[in-house]
Amino acid sequence: MNIVVTGGSGFLGKHLCRALLNNGHRVLNLDFHNNPEVTTYQLDVLSQSAISPYFKGAEAVFHLASYIEAGESVENPKKYLENNIMGTLSVLEAMREHNVKKFLFSSSAAVYGEPLRTPIKEDDRTIPINPYGMTKLAMEGLVSSYVQSHGFTGVALRYFNLYGPGEDHKPETHAIPRFIQQMMKNDEVTVWGDGTNKRDYIYIDDVVQAHLLALQLPQGFHYMNLSGRNATGVIDIIHMLEEILHKQAQIKFFPPRPGDPMELFADSSKAKEVLGWEAQVGIQDGLVRSVKWFEEQLTETT
Repeated sequence: MNIVVTGGSGFLGKHLCRALLNNGHRVLNLDFHNNPEVTTYQLDVLSQSAISPYFKGAEAVFHLASYIEAGESVENPKKYLENNIMGTLSVLEAMREHNVKKFLFSSSAAVYGEPLRTPIKEDDRTIPINPYGMTKLAMEGLVSSYVQSHGFTGVALRYFNLYGPGEDHKPETHAIPRFIQQMMKNDEVTVWGDGTNKRDYIYIDDVVQAHLLALQLPQGFHYMNLSGRNATGVIDIIHMLEEILHKQAQIKFFPPRPGDPMELFADSSKAKEVLGWEAQVGIQDGLVRSVKWFEEQLTETT
C-alpha cells in the first residue's frame, strides 16, 4: 500500500514508518525534520499547495503532525489551534484533491478532560481542560465531517502517555524520558504536584501495532482508546526507575500545572473488540527497555 505519513520524523512517526516499511508498504514522510530511514520531504503541513502533490497515488494517510504539549498549549493556544486544526484541514483537503479516502491519526486522552470516572470509555463526556485537548477533539470532529460528507474512512486512536526507546525530545518534557535522563545525570528529578497523579502509560510498540491493525478498518468514522491497562502514579514510576538504575532519585516538587488532570486511565475493550488489539508490554518491562536504550545512547556518545 502507498502510504503518506505526516510527522514521520517524530518519536511515534519513526517507529511507525519503520514498521510500515517492514510490513511491505511504500512510505513517504512529510515533516519539518528529516527521517533518514524513509523518503522525507521537509514541508509544513499548513501549506496545502506545498503538500498536495505528494498525495497523488496514496492509498492511506497517517496524520501525526501535531503539537503535543498540553502545558505549552495553555501558554500559547494560538500555536496549537493554527497547527493542529488547520494543519489537519490542509491534509484532508489535499487528500480530497487526489481522492485518497483513508485517514488515520493520533488523537489523545486529553479529549476527555477531567474524567467523571475511570476507566474512561469512548463515549464518556469530552470536555477538554487545555487547548491541546480541545484541538484533538476538534480534529476528530473535522475528520468525522469528511467521513460523512466525502465518504472517507477516519480513524482516531486515543492513547495516553506514550513512552519507549527513541523518545528524546529537545527539550524533554515527557515524564519517563525526563526522569531517566535526570537520574542518569544525577540531576534533580522534577515533579509537578505531589507525585500522586496517575497516568495510563503505553509502550511504543503496542501503539504502533494498533496503527497497523487500524489500516484494515472499513469505511466510516472509528474512534477508540489505546490503554496500557493500568494507571500508574508518577511517584511509582520514579521508584521503579530507582530500582532499575540502582540510584536514589533527588526529587524536587513544583506546584501542579494548570490543565493537568489527577487521573487518566482508559478502558480499551473497544480496541480489543474492533481491532483484536491489547497492550502487550507492561510498565516494568517497558521501563527496562527504555532505560537500556538511553544507556546505549550514552555509551555511543562517550
